[in-house]
Amino acid sequence: MERFDKLLEKDIEGYQGEHSRLIGQAPALYRLMSRLLGDPALPRSMWKLVIAAIAYFIMPKDVIPEEIHGPKGYVDDIFLCALVAEKVREATGSDEILMRNWDGDLPVVPLIQEIISSEKDLVGDEGEAILGCVGFDELVESS
Repeated sequence: MERFDKLLEKDIEGYQGEHSRLIGQAPALYRLMSRLLGDPALPRSMWKLVIAAIAYFIMPKDVIPEEIHGPKGYVDDIFLCALVAEKVREATGSDEILMRNWDGDLPVVPLIQEIISSEKDLVGDEGEAILGCVGFDELVESS
């Protein structure tokens, strides 16, 4: 069975549409979330958020489905990963955990900040629906 990040790479290969530079980071963002789970510096309170971001990537029908939108459908997945990465950064008080687990070709912290600040352009009015889909607010409160 092929690794999920490799399937993502195949799915977005050659995509040159809207947000292609950010969507191209989807496999690296997925790997970041997966690697964070194995990092002993990840606060236990962050585990559920990280798992939620991984699960959202794998969900066959999410708020902006790839089945309908093609590679552009990954904008909600990368948006959620960026929010989770920012929460991990806040919880640890450092960029180090993100940088140590990152293998993308763009610097991770500026990328996360760019994705978060581009919420409306990326996901339109769907931000709340995306967060609600994984119970983001409840997971943040319980952390």
